[in-house]
Amino acid sequence: MPSFKDFWLRLSIKTKLLSYFFIVIAIISFFNLYLNNNNYTIIDQFNGTMTNYYSINRLMVFTEENKHFATKYLREKKEEDKASYLSKKAEILTLVAELETKLTSLDAYFRINAIKNALEVMYEKWDQTILEREQNISTYFNAYYEGERISLYTSRYIEDLFYISLGEGNELYKKLAEEARIMRQISIILIAFSSAFAMFIGFLFVNSFINPIKKLADTSLRISSGDLEVEEVTIASKDEVGILADSFNTMSLSIQSYVSDLKEKVIIEKRLHEEELEVIRMEQLLKASQFEALQSQINPHFLFNTLNTISRTAMFEEAEETLKLIQALSQLFRYKLRNQASVIPLKEELWMAKEYIYLQKSRFKERLTYEIIVDERSQMVSVPIFMLQPIIENAIIHGIEHKVQGGKLRIKVTSRYIDEKEIITLRITDTGVGMSKKRLEEVLSFKDISHRSIGVSNVYHRFMMMYNQQGTFKMMSKEGCGTCTEFKFERNELDGKI
Repeated sequence: MPSFKDFWLRLSIKTKLLSYFFIVIAIISFFNLYLNNNNYTIIDQFNGTMTNYYSINRLMVFTEENKHFATKYLREKKEEDKASYLSKKAEILTLVAELETKLTSLDAYFRINAIKNALEVMYEKWDQTILEREQNISTYFNAYYEGERISLYTSRYIEDLFYISLGEGNELYKKLAEEARIMRQISIILIAFSSAFAMFIGFLFVNSFINPIKKLADTSLRISSGDLEVEEVTIASKDEVGILADSFNTMSLSIQSYVSDLKEKVIIEKRLHEEELEVIRMEQLLKASQFEALQSQINPHFLFNTLNTISRTAMFEEAEETLKLIQALSQLFRYKLRNQASVIPLKEELWMAKEYIYLQKSRFKERLTYEIIVDERSQMVSVPIFMLQPIIENAIIHGIEHKVQGGKLRIKVTSRYIDEKEIITLRITDTGVGMSKKRLEEVLSFKDISHRSIGVSNVYHRFMMMYNQQGTFKMMSKEGCGTCTEFKFERNELDGKI
């Protein structure tokens, strides 16, 4: 027959772990159940005693309060005092009934009966007093004083009951303290025994499981450091660790074989990599050349010079309106050519916006009106270049153009201090046709590929990037009323220095 050691070596790791945890948990659970059961018994007895103390104390307080309410009602005849008196009376009688079921000693039994009898007579006198007072009988106070005299006996009986309960509680405490001392000693013995047994079982488990794992880990570290000439790992167990050791040995031999092949392939791959880098560099140069070729096809300098030539021709022909339009468009190109930076003062951006609106007014005439409100200080705040033009273009082309009577465009810049920070608010409002809620959501989702969404998306991302995601961008619209675009941001440290 196979020995226990052979049987143990053939068990799976899962079975070994479950066996170990089951034995340890069973022992600990048994000891815990035993100790907790005794502790709960002691606690329940102690809680019962404390509850009795609390109930007797409440009885003393309620009796005094009941006397107060009765006296106050006789003096002031307020119905709330009478209601309080009757309510306390019911609570006192209920409390006495509860104490009668909890206190079982002979002395306590006699005191509770004395309290019940005294309360019965006391309330009989005070109820009579209240009735005579309500009937305006002048001698009502005789019954009251008789009830008050009995209340003194009641209070004395309650105090006696309290001292009896204290005496019984003291005896119970001594008993519970002795039981607790014994349970503490038993607990120490059980904990020591459980710990020793768990350590013994754990030691066996370490020898059969952890040590083989450690041997595998040490060998794998040697391989990872570059030492491939390692000896074969031998493990006696036939569980998952044993299978892992066999697989590890096979893998070690395979690695040694693969390394020799890889060394030969490294040289070939290095050459291929150098050739790929050369191809990538040539492709980048080709793309750069193509980009420069496309740029040269639409050169802003060429367009600017051409517009100047056309404007001179219009001037010689005395076409003043055409001359103004060409000059305005020329100013837009000059603005872009002069400002190569991505951030400019708001003053220059507003100037460019006026030139663009002038061009649009030549088309819409009186159907397009505009208003720009901005204080001198706010004009020097920094904004991304071409932040206003795409929004203004959307307002005119998609809002005011589709309205028969035209509309008004308003640009307003305000500033105020919040928590010692100057906050700039820039609003672009039009009285055009507006947008539906669904259309507004499409525009703000930046998923639509229409010109409006592309312009708004471009402005939004550049604005948020400039202010490190700290600024706020809002767009509000209502069909038939118009659209409002709002930028809100804190004055930047670059403001006024550009």
